Amino acid sequence: MKSLPRLLTVIMICLISLWILIARPFITSHSVKIHDIDPKLLKEEVRRISQDFYPRDSQNPEILASLSEYIFTKFKTNTKTVEFQKFKAGGHEYRNVIAKFGPNTDNVIVIGAHYDSYSNLPAADDNASGVSGLFELSRLLKKMNLKKQVHLVAFSLEEPPYFASEKMGSYIHAKSLKEAGINIDLMISLEMIGFFSDEDNSQTFPIPMLSLMYPSTGNFVAIVDQIFSNKAFEVKSAINMHTNINAYSINAPHSLTGVDWSDHRNYWAMGFPAVMITNTSFYRNKSYHTDADTFDKLNYEKMAEVIYGVFRYIQSSNSET
Repeated sequence: MKSLPRLLTVIMICLISLWILIARPFITSHSVKIHDIDPKLLKEEVRRISQDFYPRDSQNPEILASLSEYIFTKFKTNTKTVEFQKFKAGGHEYRNVIAKFGPNTDNVIVIGAHYDSYSNLPAADDNASGVSGLFELSRLLKKMNLKKQVHLVAFSLEEPPYFASEKMGSYIHAKSLKEAGINIDLMISLEMIGFFSDEDNSQTFPIPMLSLMYPSTGNFVAIVDQIFSNKAFEVKSAINMHTNINAYSINAPHSLTGVDWSDHRNYWAMGFPAVMITNTSFYRNKSYHTDADTFDKLNYEKMAEVIYGVFRYIQSSNSET
């Protein structure tokens, strides 16, 4: 019986160590006001993308082409360096839209979001929310003196039937950087950043154990990373220090459902560090991949917090001033 307390101590140490490895806890302290991003502008862009460019799945390449032109124009207002990256899939041409900020450097930061939708759905959260975030980041980056180049990339063909294939726009982009010998300090995938809930038990998880580590109310943002990386902790720290939204991170294996379900997966495949910033998709938003994923259901104030937090991460790690 004398060994029982010792065993319980060992078990407790193992559980705490597992919590630290997976969740990388960070003490939050919020007392800031966000003035740099207007939630009304975010709302208008999400409405425009989800309603005016509809449907925008792979079966409607003409609409995707029109949306890529619109994205190009939005980026062009904030940087002279904007380009299309064209590729073919299923006999049609598709395009990534790439905007570059700062000097030409061998090391870059990439922030991306896919602009296509699953099937003929409005897909406001998935992923017009991420694209609108790119627009705001482009406006903020225009004012910065950068020491490393930042790429904002709007990807096509993230959704099925091309998901997890070499026809994903993000695979095309990640491979092109690898072949050009350009190193990525970090790739950030903005994947569903608009839906939040203050209702009890609105947050679910792929395995029950995670409910012991994370809130049951879906009013936070998650940063997803590989098991032995510390990049998610760095991004989470910036969000928690400079915004009023709670950010949590998870370092998990690819086998955990949802961990690699966005464009960051292709940068992992090329050996680049990458994270996904998300509201956890279908683990919270029950309108995921349905016609109920509409612009009026999103929280644009919290979206603004997320985007501003990403900007402050870039600012703290990449500014000349």
